[in-house]
Order: sequence, then C-alpha cells, then structure tokens
Amino acid sequence: MSTPDQQRGEERHSRSNKVKARNVVCRKGHSHLNIIPNISTRSDNSRSENNRNGSISNEKKAARRATQHDVSRSDMAVLHAAGRRSMRKSRRKGKSRRTAKGARLYKQGYTRGYNEGVRQGQSSFGLVFEGVSIIIPTYNQREYVLKCVSSIEKHTPAPFEIIVVDNASKDGTAEAMLRKGGMVRVAALDKNRGFAGGVNHGLMMARGRHIIVLNNDTLVTPGWLDNMMTCLASDPKIGVVGPVTNYIGGDQQIQVPYREVEEMWSFAATHNRPDADKHRITDRLVGFCWLFSRELLERVGYLDEGYAVGNFEDDDWIIRVKLAGYQLAVAGDAFIHHFGSVSMKALGEQDFAVVNKDNEQFYSQKWGDPHALVAETSRLARQKTSGTPSGQQEDGDTNPMDPRQRISTQGSQDPALQFRHSYDFYPEGSFLSDAKGDVYTLTGGRRRKLNIPVPRGISPVQVAKPDLLAIPAGEALISAGDVQGWPRESQQVHTTAVHGSHNGWAEGSIVAAVDAPEIRYQISGDKRRRFVSVYAAERWGVHSGHIVSVSADQLDSMEEGWPIIAPPQLLNPDL
Repeated sequence: MSTPDQQRGEERHSRSNKVKARNVVCRKGHSHLNIIPNISTRSDNSRSENNRNGSISNEKKAARRATQHDVSRSDMAVLHAAGRRSMRKSRRKGKSRRTAKGARLYKQGYTRGYNEGVRQGQSSFGLVFEGVSIIIPTYNQREYVLKCVSSIEKHTPAPFEIIVVDNASKDGTAEAMLRKGGMVRVAALDKNRGFAGGVNHGLMMARGRHIIVLNNDTLVTPGWLDNMMTCLASDPKIGVVGPVTNYIGGDQQIQVPYREVEEMWSFAATHNRPDADKHRITDRLVGFCWLFSRELLERVGYLDEGYAVGNFEDDDWIIRVKLAGYQLAVAGDAFIHHFGSVSMKALGEQDFAVVNKDNEQFYSQKWGDPHALVAETSRLARQKTSGTPSGQQEDGDTNPMDPRQRISTQGSQDPALQFRHSYDFYPEGSFLSDAKGDVYTLTGGRRRKLNIPVPRGISPVQVAKPDLLAIPAGEALISAGDVQGWPRESQQVHTTAVHGSHNGWAEGSIVAAVDAPEIRYQISGDKRRRFVSVYAAERWGVHSGHIVSVSADQLDSMEEGWPIIAPPQLLNPDL
C-alpha cells in the first residue's frame, strides 16, 4: 500500500504522460500548436506545480488556459505577418531581377534585329524584282482609291506591288491604306506636292522591273495588265503603253455601251480579249495610266514638279520620252474605267481654270514648239544612224534579230535603237548638283566630281540623283585651277579657241544670230546646239552677258548637235 506522497507522485506522472500524448497527437495532426511546443510544455509544468501546491482554483486554471491560448494566437499572427513580409520582399527582389534581365535581353535582341535589318536593307538597295510597281498618287479621295486598289488586287496577276502616295489628305486616306496591308505600300507626304510630286515619290520607291502610273479614280479590269505588257513587248522601240477608257482626251477614249459601273464589268470582260490587231502607235498618251520599263525611267528621269497640282506635266514627260527615241502605243484590247479628273474637279471650276492656264503657259515657255523639236531630234538621230558603216547594216540584215531578244539587250547592239539619256540634252561644261550638295561638271559626256569647294561665281543646277548616276564617271577634280567657270562672259570666249574650229570660238561659248537673239546656241565639239527656249537657257544660268552675236551664215555653216532642254524642277529634297 502506497503512501500519500507516493500517490501524489503517481498522479503527477500520469498527468505528465497524458500531456505528452496530446502533444504527439497535435504534431501528427499538424495543429498550429506544434509551432510553439515550448509554450505548451511550460503551461503543463506550471499547472502541475499549482495543483501540487493546491493554491489555484479550477476557474483560475481555465482563465489562464484561455489567456495562454490568446497569447499563442498573437505570436502566431506575428510570425505569419513577418513571413508574408519576407516573402513579398523576396518576390519583389526576384521580380526586379527578372525585369532587369528581360530589359537587357530585349535591348540586345532589338539591337541585333535592327543591325540585321540595316544589313539586309543595304544589301537589297537598288535591287528590283521581276514584277510591276503600280504607283497611285492621291489627295482626299479615300473611297476612290480604296475601290481602285481593290480592283487591282482582284484583277491583276502577281507579282506586283501597289504604292499609294498620299499628298497630305485630310480624309484618312493614309490610315485606310495602312490598315489594308498586303501588297500595298504607303507614302504619307507632309504636304500636297501635286500629281508630279506624288508620282516622283512613288517612282523613287518603286522596285519593279516595270512601272505603272495610275490615277486614283480608275477601276482596272480582267486582263488589263497582261494585254498592256504584250503590247509593250511587241516592239523594242515602244517605250510607253496606255490603255483605252471611257473618259479621257485624245484617241484613247472609246465609245462604251454602259451607263452604270455595275454594267461595266461585263463589257470589259468581252472587250479585253487579247487581240494584237488593236495595238497601235500614237503621238500622245495621257498620264491617267502609263506602263513603261525601269530602263526608260533611268533614261528619261522624273516628272517636272514645276507644274502646280496637275495637268500638262504628263505631256511634258511624254515629250522627253520621244526625245529619248522611244515610241508610244495604245493597247486597244486593254480597257479600264475612268471616273474622270476627280481631284481636279474638286478644285472648283474657277480654281481649275487658273491652274490649267498657268500650267499651259509654263509648258509653252519651256518647250516652245515641242512637235517641231521632236521631229528635228528624230532627223538628227537618223543622220547618226545612217553614218554607220554599211557593212555593219548588211550584217544585221542578213541575220535579223527577234525583237524580244533585242529588248533583253536594251537595244545596245542595234543602231536603230540607240536611245538617248536625259544628260545627252544637257549643255557641255555645265555644273550639276544633287540634293545633298555634291557638285559635278559635265565634260565630254562624263561627270567629274568637284572634291574642292565650289569656286565663286559657279551656280550648279540641281538634278535628280538617278540622272547623275546615269552619266559615266570621270576623274574627280582636286585643283581649283582645273575648274573653268560656265557659262563664260562674252568677253572671254575668244581666249581659248577650239582646236580645229574655223570660227575660233571657245568650247562652251554661247552665241546667237544678230537677227534672232532669242534663239541661243552653245558651241560644243565644233557643233552648234540650240537651247529649245529662253527658259531652258535661263535654267542653265545663261543671261544676256554671256551671249556673243554672230551672223546667221556663221551658224548655218556649223553642224547641228543635240538640242539643250531644261532639267525638270524637283521640289522634293529626297529625289
């Protein structure tokens, strides 16, 4: 039989085992109490000590357990809050590191992509694709140009590209074209540069082997391009081809049976059946639709931007095409619908009349009598051709070359196809510059760059970069002593006589007959070259102080050379 002290010890031992068992159960059950096991242990020890002394009642023990339970919850809340703050800081630090790393990777990738794009752009610059670039200048005619582009996409076989040049429209044309995407490239100009300026910007962007200039108020039809291309390829002398239409001036207009556009499509499908018998040579092509090769563009150059808004700039360009030796043709089996001068009509009747009159006056001042000029140039070309040794002509006749083969060699071996360049009609000794300010002198059919400051008194005439690059390059000028001013003052023209010249006039001197002072000539290679107009002479810097008066007999005694024309005005600094 145990003593009272032994009984109290056994009770304490039993209670201690029960508490340990509870703690084990709590830990196995993942209770929050297992986070602070020491607190529970101290509490049990304290209760055991109080029961042994008998100094704490059951109510006080319950109150203490509640207080201890609240304390444990508070401690756990503090621990959880501290853990969350620590985790947030860790996440922020990790996110910051990831963001910085992502920014570095993006910058590296962007730099690599940009450099690769520049490299590819440089390697592909100047390359063309075997397709057609279709250039559409437009101003505030969004709905018309959308319909035009849609008709091209539907009725034109690939490969082609569409270049829409928007002349600072206010009706959302550029935005609508950018949304269209696909084969459409868009140039949104900062101001209205007119028809000529818009076309020139598109020509600068064009990458196709062939080029089409197309009005925005047109609808192309099935077979239109194939039939025009067939016409262009039918004869190497043909430089530009135009279609027939319902609304235009000249012999390109035909009678049509329809009144509504919906009725036009069935008519066009029947009319556009390929028929070479409908191809014909013409003297004039209106600029609402032209097809020509890149080779022709390189010879003739850009349109003249001296014509405001529109009208007569197409006639101007066609004259230069004919001076270069090309013929014009109408593809009668290629019909397109033309709504008709939509942009010009938008000016209003009064403003249209003013623009048209000013452009006509400029055209007359520039060309004088263009038809007589073309006829005279053709006569000179025939004389040069007839000067070819007869043996060479006979060889050519014994083995005639297929026209399609001749076009592939650009006519370089055919004496009848010696097409001219624009620089053939520029004065000898003149100074040329591009938009960047590089200056060249034209000497003996070659361009010689001035690698020295431009001497005082020389005023270069700006021409397009393609015109300059087309001129064969000569040696650069590195000494001011090698640069002779042009045009020379009249009192200087006898100081250096042309070798072999029976007149004793200096190379490059400007002369005029006493009885016709407005008709001016340049002496070049012992030939007289006529400025086609006073405007042309003034564009090259010639004024009355440069002109030497001579007799008409003296002029007539000299052989005639190529005429001198005015270079086109270029208002776009990018050309």
